[in-house]
Amino acid sequence: MNGEQDPANADQQLPSSESAAGRAFTVGCERRPITPAAAAWLVALVGWAALLSFYKLDGGAGLEPVDAWVAQTAREMSEAETWHDMLVPRFCEEARVQKSPGAYWAVCLTSHLRGGPVDEVAVRIPNAIAALVLVATVFWLTRRIAGDRAAIFAGFATASSAMILHWSHAASSDLGMTTLITLSLACVWIGSEAEPPGWKRTGLWLAGYLAAGLGMLYKMPMPLVCVGIPAVLYVLLRNRWRMLANWWHLVGLALFLLPWLPWVLTVLAVEPNAVLKWRAEYWDRLTGEMPNVEAQKQWFFYLLYVGVALLLSVPYSLSVPQALVRAFRRQAGVHRNGMLFIAIWFLSLLAFFTAATGKETRYFLPAMPPLFIMLGVELARFFDPDRRVNPRRDRIAFWAVVVLIPASLVALGFLVHRQWYLDHQVFDSFGWRADVLQPYVVAAVIFAVGAILSAWLYRRRRENASFGALVGTMWATWLWVWPTLMPVFLSQAPYKDLAAQLRALAPEYRAQLQQIAQQDPRIIWYSDVRYPRIIDQLEMLELTGGQRSLEKEIPVVGEAMVQQLEGDELVLFVSNRMHYVLFHLRAPQELAKQDRTMPQTHIWLQARVGRKDRRYIVFGNQAPPWPQPELFDPPDDLAARTPAATSSAPGGSAYQPASRQSEAGSQPARGD
Repeated sequence: MNGEQDPANADQQLPSSESAAGRAFTVGCERRPITPAAAAWLVALVGWAALLSFYKLDGGAGLEPVDAWVAQTAREMSEAETWHDMLVPRFCEEARVQKSPGAYWAVCLTSHLRGGPVDEVAVRIPNAIAALVLVATVFWLTRRIAGDRAAIFAGFATASSAMILHWSHAASSDLGMTTLITLSLACVWIGSEAEPPGWKRTGLWLAGYLAAGLGMLYKMPMPLVCVGIPAVLYVLLRNRWRMLANWWHLVGLALFLLPWLPWVLTVLAVEPNAVLKWRAEYWDRLTGEMPNVEAQKQWFFYLLYVGVALLLSVPYSLSVPQALVRAFRRQAGVHRNGMLFIAIWFLSLLAFFTAATGKETRYFLPAMPPLFIMLGVELARFFDPDRRVNPRRDRIAFWAVVVLIPASLVALGFLVHRQWYLDHQVFDSFGWRADVLQPYVVAAVIFAVGAILSAWLYRRRRENASFGALVGTMWATWLWVWPTLMPVFLSQAPYKDLAAQLRALAPEYRAQLQQIAQQDPRIIWYSDVRYPRIIDQLEMLELTGGQRSLEKEIPVVGEAMVQQLEGDELVLFVSNRMHYVLFHLRAPQELAKQDRTMPQTHIWLQARVGRKDRRYIVFGNQAPPWPQPELFDPPDDLAARTPAATSSAPGGSAYQPASRQSEAGSQPARGD
């Protein structure tokens, strides 16, 4: 690094200077300015990506839980009157310190610049911007590794992937964090391997450290892992220790700590129990000690992220295996160390997320950019007009697309109707024919026609046009699906319905609301009625010795509920269906052991639409000033999951639906 031979062109195979000069595009690691042709493609890429990323942000699907957590927390932070409320995220007046505040601040800044409140557009704009930056970063890094043509294919493949199309319209922090991680690793690698010693190299290093630090502020501690593991493994496996022999890395370390360490120290000063929350949220989730990830220890969960990688890379999934193989081969015009770095990046994160017990689809987003770079190199070769012709193979591939794509879409339609519409009622109160079938048929026709057109163009030796048709097919399908099918597939009707009922409650009733277990953020977001948990999360961790354990938490919450239900003052609990039934199954037994009787409860509100497991309930110790809603039947499998709840109860199950409680006699409302 300090005067040593420049490694920028080491271990790469370049075409002859004559052939390279005659190309319209540059090859990997050439430091020449971008060619006019490549610049034009970059402008087109960014323009189309912007159109798709900002398309109808105020329409389409409602907010999922991971989105609503960000949205409601940002809404409350935007109303902050003190520095404390702006530094320490709060949700329903409860400190939400398990998440660093970068995503919330981004939403607050967006709403401020728009001059309006925090709404669904404001919470989605940061991810739309992140999608643009991510696409441009993939283009940039691919160009420095494999040249202009591969960069164009990688950029358009990223911009038309299922990952970008979906997550650009989400509100969670994961895409923003992924963008900063990608930018960090791109800066560090280009600075180390594709730039000679000098101010550009130093600037790229410092930018890489700063981007990683901003990623920590956006969602800690993922950047520490997702930047650190690939970087360390690359240095170790490729013997690049000399890259560390530079004092500028100490400055970079300071820049890495600058965005997020002051926030951590501030939180520790005002919320001493925050360290308990971080240990439970990060370490216990990793090891599987968190209650909500214990079921993910089964063997088939170790295959989850292979499927996620294929799903997020649609429609290029079939090229993933060959792209991985090609990354380890020497290729003309491709920087070998660069491709090995990309392969190490992807495979190391795949191994880490597979080994970690807590698994969600969104966790894998930081591993997708290197896969798109490898796909760019592979697709540039696959769609090369100079490829060797194999008419028989092309004919078979064409007819396979003609037959299999429509057949798969028809089969998917039957699956949607059978599993999601009839058996599980995923679509809430939507009608099958008008709301699901008709828009699905249109989407299927768009995708099938586009795929067949792409295959036909490929067979006709118009490879570049074939790839363009595939990209256009994904974009056209998304432009149709987002405002028509996504509101159905990701309907929030049960939560909106209960939210409307909560808004209609008189203020004196709202003030009595408390949540059993964890709030569903969608109810809070759509109602903006803010009610705390029955026991604060940090207080609960202190009561249970800093460990999340249902065996410890359920008795604590149950006793708190019973004590309040036994009182004379009105108390109202918000609960999901399973927790409501579980309480009425277990509480009578535990109270009988103490010679206490089960206090009567009365249902006030319940969601009136949607699948049963999505319907939340509001119940209390006094009858409501209106006729009590009749509770739907309890879950069929609840007794099987809690056998102890029914075995010792007199006469079998201790659970009584609300209608039976009413028949037995209800207490009159007090003070009405």
